[in-house]
Amino acid sequence: MIAIDDLKKYSKRLEFYMNNEEEYETLAKEFEILLKQVDKIDKIEGIKDYEPMNYPFSLDNAYLRSDEVTMSLDKEEAFSNCKDVKNGCVSVPKVVA
Repeated sequence: MIAIDDLKKYSKRLEFYMNNEEEYETLAKEFEILLKQVDKIDKIEGIKDYEPMNYPFSLDNAYLRSDEVTMSLDKEEAFSNCKDVKNGCVSVPKVVA
C-alpha cells in the first residue's frame, strides 16, 4: 500500500493538491486496487515473453519517410513574401504588453 505521506509528497511535486484528507485516503485505496491488478497481470504464465505494446491496433499506414536532403529555399526566396526582415529574421509586431 502507498502511504498517505508519500501521496502528499508526490502530489506536491506534481502540483496536484487534494482538498482534504479523505481524498488522499480515497486515492490510496484506488492505488491499492490498481497495484493488486498489476500483480495479477504479472502472475500470468508467459507474460514476460511478450513485448509491451504502445498501441493496441496495428497501423498499416504508419511509416516514417526516409530522411533525405532535398532542394530547399535559400533565404532570399524564403523571405520574399515577408513584410519586414531584420538581421536575417522575420520581424513581427509585439503582441505582449
